[in-house]
Amino acid sequence: MVVDSLQYWSQPLALLALLITFLSALFITMSFHEFAHAHAAVKEGDYTPIALKRYTLAPFAHIDGMGLVFLLIFGIGFAKPVPVDPRNFKHGTRSKLRVAFAGVLVNLLIGVISCFLYSLLNFVWPELFQSYGFISELYEIFFNCMISLNFMFAFFNILPIYPLDGFRVVESFTSPQNGYVVFMKRYSFWIVLILLLTSLLDLYISFFAGGLANLVLTGFDKLFALMV
Repeated sequence: MVVDSLQYWSQPLALLALLITFLSALFITMSFHEFAHAHAAVKEGDYTPIALKRYTLAPFAHIDGMGLVFLLIFGIGFAKPVPVDPRNFKHGTRSKLRVAFAGVLVNLLIGVISCFLYSLLNFVWPELFQSYGFISELYEIFFNCMISLNFMFAFFNILPIYPLDGFRVVESFTSPQNGYVVFMKRYSFWIVLILLLTSLLDLYISFFAGGLANLVLTGFDKLFALMV
């Protein structure tokens, strides 16, 4: 994100518009992801997110400072996890799985909806992305961010690394003293850092998140092409 915006450093208003566009997509992505966890937890009998004022779509309740910095610099970031108390869940492991998968599923849904809207607008109003100069560029950037961020969040959070959702799934089937759980809680930051510095995480996200985004977009484009 930082590198991509370098061309606008001499145009402060354009840089501001670009930043607002990116943050709008980011806040939607993060807020819905974390609210999905909070809503699932409440539905499963745990009111901790409400008590801690995390049962909200307000973005600043969910933004993690370090996660935002990682996203701006490395292109991979994270939000502040919603606190839950599994002891309050109605259905034990099944409730844990529902809460863990809620954020990922919502991001996938928003990613698909964003692909649909982008393809639809390109079909019925292609001028929106081509004929209005910098405004068209902002629309293009917004939809690209909505698609890429939501699919990225889904596939990043499904990794079995603490405190991501994939780890919560593994944790649901193990004890707190499990060797893998203890190891991840101790060394997860360094594992993520190594994955970032070696570009392995970027390759993973590009292959799965980028691949799914291209597949869904291509599918909608072909669907709308049949209507001509």
